[in-house]
Amino acid sequence: MDYEYTQNLAKDTNDFDVKIRVGKEPNIKEFKAHSFILSSRSNYFKKAFSEQWARKEEGFFISNQLNISPTVFEILIYHIYSETFFIGNNESLVDVLIASDELELLEIYQQLEKHLLENESAWKFPKDFITLYQYCDRFNNLYEVILELVCKNPKIIFDSKEFFEIEEDCLIHLLKCDNLKLEEIEIWDYLIKWGIKNTDYIPNENLIKWTPMDFSKLEKTLHNCIPYVRFSQMSFKVFNLVRKRYKHILTKDLVDDILQYFSDPNSKPLLKNLPLRVTVYPLDSKIINVKDVAVIASWIDKKKGIPYHLKDIPFKFELIYRASHEGFNTNKFHECCDNKGSTVVIIKVRKSGEIIGGYNSLDWRSVKYKGSYYNRFFIDQKCKTSNSFIFSLFSSTNGGIPILSRVTSKKEAIIWHKNMGPCFGLQDLWINSNSMFGSSKQKSYEKKIINKTTFEIEEYENY
Repeated sequence: MDYEYTQNLAKDTNDFDVKIRVGKEPNIKEFKAHSFILSSRSNYFKKAFSEQWARKEEGFFISNQLNISPTVFEILIYHIYSETFFIGNNESLVDVLIASDELELLEIYQQLEKHLLENESAWKFPKDFITLYQYCDRFNNLYEVILELVCKNPKIIFDSKEFFEIEEDCLIHLLKCDNLKLEEIEIWDYLIKWGIKNTDYIPNENLIKWTPMDFSKLEKTLHNCIPYVRFSQMSFKVFNLVRKRYKHILTKDLVDDILQYFSDPNSKPLLKNLPLRVTVYPLDSKIINVKDVAVIASWIDKKKGIPYHLKDIPFKFELIYRASHEGFNTNKFHECCDNKGSTVVIIKVRKSGEIIGGYNSLDWRSVKYKGSYYNRFFIDQKCKTSNSFIFSLFSSTNGGIPILSRVTSKKEAIIWHKNMGPCFGLQDLWINSNSMFGSSKQKSYEKKIINKTTFEIEEYENY
């Protein structure tokens, strides 16, 4: 059909035979159109105007489109008559796409789908995500794309005013995402705010003024969401603050389960066993996770209170040595790690799975100077610093609750030894010459970090 002809016809409503009532109160508009044009462009209208389904009033075909807004329908009817799009900046392509699918305007649908899949800037956040969630089974391909975008930049949802209007099932769906790029404490804080906004008669966000009834009402609102918060991904210190502040809404079973995890990360949880969320912080380790990095970075900076949020970690933990990769070779350790400045050593103990380590604020060295000179290597060279420390991230006595042990005798805080691996203090933490065994005798640092004097090493890394 000639589009120039149909464009002219659109301007002349004398021959129309269709009335289309669009929208819901108070936003309703009636459009006039021609049945033969609509039928030629849309299978939906072709069926709607057939003898079997047609509904007429005073000689006019009647079509009611309650689920389509007048603005969106105006875009579609313009395209039907002119084969061109005119979509304003404030209009959502998703709304137009859903309407085109309902009206079986396949060509329009395919154009819009392609444009949305290829152009991130074409999406309207948070509206399009909330809308598509309601149709996620019907438009699964598009929904997976927009969900990935939201997980990559979740604050476009969580920081919006529309966040508080999100339905519980949609919120739970987001909480289930392993790749949601938010820290668990941030997720918890957002969840509390959502809960307060969606609970009747809670006076304000000042918990000090809350009554037990206020906490009870909030728990009821959040009851189905709380199991999807991965409390074990918080540091112990952060979880402890959450536990004390919200003791009235966290069940005893949940708290006991998380505390059991901190005492033994290898224990099997009784409640939901959710995997760690994928984080944006780059870390190549077979021993520790990003939560541990945040704790160590906070110790390095002598940060008070809770550890760094992941996005605020001021250091990059770049792997420069992994024992299993280099064959537990002391010479290779010095080749990779000498003269590299401040480093962190991470050790995993064989059998017990204990994770210990140390921070050297100086550097490692084995050679005094180059050339064929007598006594040119460092042997038991004591090095002075007040900033080094050793630590435990998981121990047989303290579980997953970290132990920090700062240097007390700074004149021998670090030992340089050609035939040894990293050595802290007078054997407070040493990796011996073959790199497969270590020793620990508390002398130069505040606390003992492992309840053994010698141990076998399963793996160790240097950053």
